Amino acid sequence: MMFEGESIIDMLFRLLEQLLIPNWSDLIALLPWVLIVLVAVWLVFTVLQWQRAGTRNRTRVPRKAAGAPPPGVHMPGPSRWPFVVPIGAALVLFALVLTGRDANHNPVELVNVPLLIVGLIVSFVAIIGWLRDANREWRATAAGAHGPAAAIALPAHGPSAALIPAGPAAATVAERYPEPPAGVHMPGPSPWPFLAPIALFIMLLGVIFSGVLLVGGLILGVIAAAGWLLDAGHEYRSTEAVGHAVPKTRDPSAVWPRRLVPLYGAVIVISFLLMLAPTGIGFLNSLTPPEATPTPVAVPAVPEIAASTAISFETKLLIVPAGRPFDLVFRNNQAGVPHNVDIGDSAAAPTTYLHGEQITGVESITYHVSDIPAGTYYFQCEVHPNMNGTVQAMSEAGPPAGSPPAS
Repeated sequence: MMFEGESIIDMLFRLLEQLLIPNWSDLIALLPWVLIVLVAVWLVFTVLQWQRAGTRNRTRVPRKAAGAPPPGVHMPGPSRWPFVVPIGAALVLFALVLTGRDANHNPVELVNVPLLIVGLIVSFVAIIGWLRDANREWRATAAGAHGPAAAIALPAHGPSAALIPAGPAAATVAERYPEPPAGVHMPGPSPWPFLAPIALFIMLLGVIFSGVLLVGGLILGVIAAAGWLLDAGHEYRSTEAVGHAVPKTRDPSAVWPRRLVPLYGAVIVISFLLMLAPTGIGFLNSLTPPEATPTPVAVPAVPEIAASTAISFETKLLIVPAGRPFDLVFRNNQAGVPHNVDIGDSAAAPTTYLHGEQITGVESITYHVSDIPAGTYYFQCEVHPNMNGTVQAMSEAGPPAGSPPAS
């Protein structure tokens, strides 16, 4: 669309300006929909690839053998919980995206609390249900509820001699752990497939609440991956030596990581303690009686504020003189990125004291601000609402009576 008196060159430059200097607030609001489209395209592509591979490999699929599994071979039953767990995780992720917004589409809350609570409840119930199903199936199998087990003699010589007990203990092992038929390998139990999702859950909480939990979750993930790799390596070596997993790898008590699990729990406890430490210290400080006289605060005659990134201003607290007009110097130190300064009484800004002109860095501008009464206000960048902070309007003689000292 061309405006009156606009040439084709002007229209071209106007279109290029929208591409080179976009409205970042509008683009950020579109990110969830872009992700949804990408996931939908990926699912369609996966289905097409699945059908293509199925057509190509159908002739190579062996026919189903009639009858029951061989003696000593247990086929696990179905469970609904592996399908429910991703639903809970998806609800938690949606709680991070579908947050409340004001009339200007600026976020007014960190997470969607009701959706987050529902997602955490669904995930917790699904994980507990999955664990109960697995334990119930394991106990039933150990009790022989899935058919008679054909005991196969364990070789007492060769490469397996170092892995299998000798003497009378070998007969006890053979009775307790009947071997599957030749050529059939049944993997042993491992606690790490259950402990690894706990690490992912702690990392997700870290994304929402604190970077300390994110680091703790990463440490837990490394521990879980290392433990899982050790279990898989031991089972692989025993299978190569014996032809199947030896009894040690199939005994839940023997494979339980007695040293790593306490370390796992200690990392979780320490992560939560470090996350809650600032709150606890703040509470203890609040119990200390305040000083009789407030600390004097210097009120600059010409306040200044600067921005060097699109994450935050270089200060979270802007002190300005109250009761008179003043000039505010804004320095945009980020090359090629537009910023400005808006001052209002809240994030929703029903009352605006300053709507600063946007400037593209590196550049400086001086805003002329009208009279602001003494009190606490809110400032932000219109282009990047996450860049915000507090404005403290003070009398140049000192802070208002009864107000706490600025930190």
